Amino acid sequence: MKKMMSLKRFMPLKLLIPILIISILAVVSFAASVTITTTTSQAVQGVIYNVVGGFTVAPNNFAVTYDAASATTLPATWSNGGTVTTATTFGNWQYSLTVTINAAASASTTYTVTVTWNTGSGYTTLGSGLTFTTLDTITAGQTMTFVFNTGQTTFNAPAGMLITIA
Repeated sequence: MKKMMSLKRFMPLKLLIPILIISILAVVSFAASVTITTTTSQAVQGVIYNVVGGFTVAPNNFAVTYDAASATTLPATWSNGGTVTTATTFGNWQYSLTVTINAAASASTTYTVTVTWNTGSGYTTLGSGLTFTTLDTITAGQTMTFVFNTGQTTFNAPAGMLITIA
């Protein structure tokens, strides 16, 4: 009888110790695995960026063209604050984006900026690809704007877009 009483008294401890050990390990492993890092999104609101190292892209979004412009002669030479554009037509919608050059970009290299979009009937290229050549010396932080004519006065909001620099 005494033996049974001693087992009942120790049984709660035998259960409590493993539960306590598992709880402590769970807390320690959770705390050890939490890290905070800054990352750049690859896709934002249906826009996927496929950009080679050395550049970052920021969308300027859609706008109605108020000043028609001729297409830039390609390949354009990198020019801080410059604009490279397809031919634009008054009243058409255009899409523009800003490209920032980083130190990792290759000097004296030609790149192509392409925008494809899906307005409900599959992906098609917006205008044509715009090419530019970097200078002999890279100055990180410089920007250029790239403008693509949609060729349309109205359109369905894109279900997705793919912006590529290669």
